[in-house]
Amino acid sequence: MEVSAFIARNADIPFALSGSDMALSDAFGRRIDYLRVAVTDRCNLRCIYCMPKGVPSCAAPGTPIEKETLECLLRVAVKQGLRKVRFTGGEPLLRGDIPELVHSAKSLGVADVSLTTNGLFLKDRSRELKEAGLDRVNISLDSLRPERYARLTGGGSVEHVFGAITSAEAEGLSPVKINVVPIRGINDDEIVEFAALTHMKPFHVRFIELMPVGEEGWGTERRISSSQVMKIISASLGRLEPVGAEGTSRNFRLDGSKGFLGFISPMSNHFCGTCNRLRLTTRRTLRPCLFSNEEFSIAGVDSDDDMEAVLRRVAQSKPIGKGCRPSIPLEAMSQVGG
Repeated sequence: MEVSAFIARNADIPFALSGSDMALSDAFGRRIDYLRVAVTDRCNLRCIYCMPKGVPSCAAPGTPIEKETLECLLRVAVKQGLRKVRFTGGEPLLRGDIPELVHSAKSLGVADVSLTTNGLFLKDRSRELKEAGLDRVNISLDSLRPERYARLTGGGSVEHVFGAITSAEAEGLSPVKINVVPIRGINDDEIVEFAALTHMKPFHVRFIELMPVGEEGWGTERRISSSQVMKIISASLGRLEPVGAEGTSRNFRLDGSKGFLGFISPMSNHFCGTCNRLRLTTRRTLRPCLFSNEEFSIAGVDSDDDMEAVLRRVAQSKPIGKGCRPSIPLEAMSQVGG
């Protein structure tokens, strides 16, 4: 697609085409202001769609990015317009110094610092994370039923996750966002139950389409599209009122609800054209796209000038996007923080 056609189709994107503008943008004028940081590839769960059979446990110590390197990256990126950082994994709370990383991001000027977690360690760490500057959390939860949750996650306790949600809400890590991956024949009978949570609490329940990746990834027969999920919810709970979009999530509200429902549709309604993010992997490389084969190392980069040069090369390599084309082996998802 030519640049002019791209701009015409995406007129609401804030462009930064001037060479004198310090804001980071890609070759197609998309402003890059969001960084996802995978701080560890370790995880204490083995969710069935993330950790395939035969993959060695991620519980062994990894080689996390050094705090100093991350601070250099964030310092430079903030000067170029970075406003949002999300810490991911693996399970980011397996890093003992995660509050320090959060504090560094906030003190360097990142406006919005969040974290995605499975929640099993969050109850006991919510307060220190809030005090460090964390704004909010996304908690992965694919079943509300104890036995099913344990099967889906390889032994996790849903009661611990419920405790984490309560703790996060009490500490003001809000809005608490609950990430659900609907899977046909496995947890699709709980879609309405998840949606009903927004009647009782100001949660943001986000339904994320299953992304089968790699040769061993699940096929399309397991995937439920966002439109199908919306039909299931509407049939039981009433009309979904649109309330706009937030990043990759299209948000809706049920009549009388306190919270929102979000739908993230990387497979059926891809959002490549408005993508504003880069990813830092556990290999100390920057990826311009989750499914890109290109990576740019920042290992050993310790000067702001050199870091800025790497950032701009990464941004300029960002593809225009034609929808998700999964090609990453499942083993790598914990490293790129997908």
